[in-house]
Amino acid sequence: MGLSVLIAEPSEILRTGLRTIYIEDPRVAIVHDTATYAGLRSLLCAQDIDFAIVNQSLVTDVTILPRGNFVILAAEPDMVMLKTAFRHGVRGYLSNNVSAELLRMALHSSKEELLIEPILAPWVLEFLFGDTQYAVAEELLTPREREIINLLRGGVDRRAIAQHLNIAETTLKTHLKNIARKRETERNLKESSLI
Repeated sequence: MGLSVLIAEPSEILRTGLRTIYIEDPRVAIVHDTATYAGLRSLLCAQDIDFAIVNQSLVTDVTILPRGNFVILAAEPDMVMLKTAFRHGVRGYLSNNVSAELLRMALHSSKEELLIEPILAPWVLEFLFGDTQYAVAEELLTPREREIINLLRGGVDRRAIAQHLNIAETTLKTHLKNIARKRETERNLKESSLI
């Protein structure tokens, strides 16, 4: 009996591509797909799912995913998501532009393996071996951005930061994008001064 695969992806084009990859796999018997979080929850409750490929934007609770039998697709890497997914046995943390070969590898990998797409590896290593994720010159930041950075460095998650600062999560996301942009500008200036 073949595997039952669930694809949870908001983009119809990407969902169709993923469906094609897994339908062609001889080990897969059936592919379910959805574009929403509600559909994801419903399918997980109604079907016996062996493996799930889920867009990070649809994950609000990793624990609903089949433990040790899922892959997260990310448009933008999120270390909090990766850590949480790792604790729940994620098999792969891949970009939305992942190759069909890596998707097949994730399906056939063992539950003890974690496949991180090569394009995401430098980001993960930078986060692990240097505290550069939150490294940016303080003078470049607004007072609110400094407050956010200090909370992140203290290990506070994004949802808690938004609640603590009494701001919407979308506002927090804007602040984080501004911080990342300033960090990148600072890094580019340092690199150009070394040339």
